[in-house]
Amino acid sequence: MIVNRRHLVRRLLVAAGLAIALVAGSVQAYVLMGTSPGGRLTMHLAMQALIGNQPVSIGMDQWNQVGIGPGQDHAFFVAQTGGTSGSCGRNQANEVTWSGTDCGLAFGSSTLAVTTTWSSAGKVIEVDMLFNNTKSWSSYSGPLKYNANGTSINDLNRIALHELGHAAGLDHPDDAKQTVSSVMNSRISDTYTLQADDIAGAHAIAWKIAASGSVPVCTLSASPSSISAGASSTLVAACTPAATSYAWTNTGFSSTASAGIVSPAVTTNYQVTGYNAAGAGNSASASVSVATAALIPDLEITSFTGPVSGTAGGQIILTIGVHNKGNFTAQPFRVGFYLSNDTAINFSDLLIGTCSYAGGLSAGQSLACAGAVGISDGIAPGTYYLGAIADDLLAISESDESNNTKLATSGQIVIAAATQPAPVCTLTASPAMIGPGGFTTLAVACSPAATSYAWTNTGFAASASGGVVSPAVTTSYSVTGINSAGAGNSASILVSVTGVAANYTDLWWAGNAENGWGLSIHQHGNNLFNALYVYDNAGKPAWYVMPAGTWDGAFTTYAGLVYQPTSAPLSSYTPASFVPGAAVGSVTITFTGAATAVLRYTINGVSGQKSIQRQVFGYGAAPLDVGDMWWGGTSQDGWGISITQQAGVLFGAWYTYGPDGRVTWYVLPNGTWNGTTYSGTFYSTTGSAWLGAGYDATQLAVTAAGTMSLSFTGTGNAVMTYSFTSGPFAGTTQSRQIARQAF
Repeated sequence: MIVNRRHLVRRLLVAAGLAIALVAGSVQAYVLMGTSPGGRLTMHLAMQALIGNQPVSIGMDQWNQVGIGPGQDHAFFVAQTGGTSGSCGRNQANEVTWSGTDCGLAFGSSTLAVTTTWSSAGKVIEVDMLFNNTKSWSSYSGPLKYNANGTSINDLNRIALHELGHAAGLDHPDDAKQTVSSVMNSRISDTYTLQADDIAGAHAIAWKIAASGSVPVCTLSASPSSISAGASSTLVAACTPAATSYAWTNTGFSSTASAGIVSPAVTTNYQVTGYNAAGAGNSASASVSVATAALIPDLEITSFTGPVSGTAGGQIILTIGVHNKGNFTAQPFRVGFYLSNDTAINFSDLLIGTCSYAGGLSAGQSLACAGAVGISDGIAPGTYYLGAIADDLLAISESDESNNTKLATSGQIVIAAATQPAPVCTLTASPAMIGPGGFTTLAVACSPAATSYAWTNTGFAASASGGVVSPAVTTSYSVTGINSAGAGNSASILVSVTGVAANYTDLWWAGNAENGWGLSIHQHGNNLFNALYVYDNAGKPAWYVMPAGTWDGAFTTYAGLVYQPTSAPLSSYTPASFVPGAAVGSVTITFTGAATAVLRYTINGVSGQKSIQRQVFGYGAAPLDVGDMWWGGTSQDGWGISITQQAGVLFGAWYTYGPDGRVTWYVLPNGTWNGTTYSGTFYSTTGSAWLGAGYDATQLAVTAAGTMSLSFTGTGNAVMTYSFTSGPFAGTTQSRQIARQAF
């Protein structure tokens, strides 16, 4: 095997009076490498961790517009976004990615990128491009830009364009002691687009173009094509004539694989394109359907207790336990309490009260309900059987309806005649219809006046004739006004909660133009936990947190107060130092679509707005679903880590405190899974002032701060271990127990 490496060395043409002489006429300046690909290169792009894939994609488009021979129209490159599985000639996949080393060797002090061509028997088998992630990077066009200290700012656009030229088969013309205007020169200059000599060099590359009749025609088979959940299917691509490489979707298979095994969780369509050596090919697809088991709830009354006596016009205290034995969530339902003349409790018996399960019951969940039930003063005195029926309104379809009825452990209850008139009450709710996160005021009026009250679903005291509630879903509230003899009547009111907010959990940003800051949104039901990761006026990282808020009636706008606390440094953290402080302002997020929104803020008296969108970074697969807000519990109150998950990639934003006890943050943009442990490099950043200022993405500086691992024990608990290698906490290594944060 022959290995050719081409380094881009950061040597700037800044000497006074230096001029570049152009090669005139037909004189050749470009230099061809010893080997070049025999067809199009499918490049696997994985640059999203820092800047994104766009600069490399733009560079590929520029070379593709050139062609590969006079009068011919063949593209050099085909882009495929996806993670790397082992660069440096180990997997025969052409990879473009960030790296801290040159295939395990240290980068030179001025080396920004390396393109390595792996060939065997004169045939290129793999081309890998590694960009040095220990350097600070930016993305811009035009002449070189410089920092305040006179050092040029590393531009991924022109460096990617240069490295792609190496991948195609071009070398450095100035290394052959030629002077020419070329993006392929070994020195970085103001040149940032393809020059005439670069285009001539591209035309000189002799690629073997297959005849049009030899483009592979492929079929894709799935065996079996129908599976049950958790089972596998084998995909096999067959092409005529034989393909030299393959491009798969939804599989993770390499470009050399003509077959593989998949295990989809849901019905999935797979596609493969078989290419010949010239990069021409045809696609085929196959679908694997996944059968799912029937999902249905099953409610069972597990316990029911009540008194052995009561008084007409009075009240009795009942306690009931309900369990969902089924494999699916039971939607909201109620339990009805009945008096019967026999042990067969049914819907025709006398209903004396209800208990509402407004939140329903998830599969396997048990939940008790206790409260006072009023006995009407019109009930004839006598002995009755006391029973209960779960879902007595038949609102839920269950796998077993025979276990919904139960007699109280007391069996029979003796009802005595009323001794005095029981209060007759009315219950009002103002307003009776609210949106998610809204509030309403309940008020009861009784005649004759009640001396105490028994509420359901409110938590109000027995002396309270009203109060404020904020139900998450449509809920029935009831109250019994009781006189001094314990007699009373019930009244109820339904508070409707309209609509349910869409799921906006994700990492949000303003796009490449404002790369460096963002917003994490985690949603539990209709509640959002929002954290802004921005920069203060000095360019240092700062965060603001909005732990709660309210929706508008259309559920498109969410607004709330934001806070910026102080606490102890992360290296010696103690919640005793945590000071949440008063709200520093407010934030309003208006969602204009499923993936777009407008963020408006007033913080510390400064107002502004930003257009934001979901940030796409995920690929691959993960063993667990762990996206959420995580914290160290009450013993570590005040800091946490936002884990946003897309497919197999976790994006961790760690909000914590610096040596001065002020807010700071670090980011874990990527990593790898080893079992249920996710590990990677975390970074510190500085950038442009954010509040009330025009954001300048070129001021973003990203520095590797250390390594972090998240070892998950299930989906609710983990151990977070970090080791700082730079910055004010260099040398600090700690482990923290973390868990999902409920809100």
